[in-house]
Amino acid sequence: MPVFPNNLSLRQLRAFDEVARQGAFAPAARELCLTQSALSESIRQLEEAVGMRLFDRTTRTVGLTSAGQAFLQDVRQAFETLEQGVQHLSDLAALRRGKVRIAAAPSVLAVLLLPVLPQLRAQHPGIEVELTEDSAEGIALRVHDGRVDFGVGAAHPAGAELLTQPLLSDRMGLVACADEPLLHRPTLQAADLAHLPFVGLTTDTAISQLLAAAPGMPANVLQTPLRVSNPGLLFDAVRQGLGVSLIPALTAQHPARDALGFRVLDTPQIVRRTLLIQRPRRALSPAAQLLCNALRQQVLQLAQQPGMVQD
Repeated sequence: MPVFPNNLSLRQLRAFDEVARQGAFAPAARELCLTQSALSESIRQLEEAVGMRLFDRTTRTVGLTSAGQAFLQDVRQAFETLEQGVQHLSDLAALRRGKVRIAAAPSVLAVLLLPVLPQLRAQHPGIEVELTEDSAEGIALRVHDGRVDFGVGAAHPAGAELLTQPLLSDRMGLVACADEPLLHRPTLQAADLAHLPFVGLTTDTAISQLLAAAPGMPANVLQTPLRVSNPGLLFDAVRQGLGVSLIPALTAQHPARDALGFRVLDTPQIVRRTLLIQRPRRALSPAAQLLCNALRQQVLQLAQQPGMVQD
């Protein structure tokens, strides 16, 4: 365990450093805006705290003892480290540096987070950002364990103790090749998909779980022979004619959807809620708060799209 006497203060160390620098008490006292007697008392208390004489005093000069010379090097190194630490904090507060770690669903990363990074990098080039794709359960666990600053995704029982704030609600809709007739119907029901091959997401995803819990889902949606783990693969499968799928409106904004068509489902209305997920009683760093604010602005813009509403 480190040993640092309770009766040793930063003021005493500053006094020691200045007396050593000046080689006399009078000019050191003037530099520190102290009386000479107050400075002498600080040095006396310091020597008492460390149990060593640090200065050899004569009527005209003050010189360091051998112990004082060794201690001076350590004190100045400690001051340098402390000043670097204070500067580091200043840089963090002023957003000159920092690191933000975020876990989110794949569509959130692609549609909400990546688009805000070019401006962030231009304005704050010293901020590092680490984005991790994960499932709803994985996001909750990463936030709970402190491996990320915050998460963005659906609610999950693993995150029951976490602090959540609503960001966006979006409805499920059909994604299919542009020539699929169902995309152009006046109304669209889940039952209309019963005769089509269906491509699903793996059962650990929040989207798959939403569909499983929704009323009136046809059997081919719930028991599809093809499941993939992320939207990019799903869009590729649809594009190659392997089937149609149901995805939230936010996921439909993913760049990988490209020329595929999207149509919000009228019946049943299946709503997914995307949340900001944080550890309770833990303030975000200035850099993380900056990115969080940029995320909210991106949500405002996307809420104008069909099937999406800002919460």
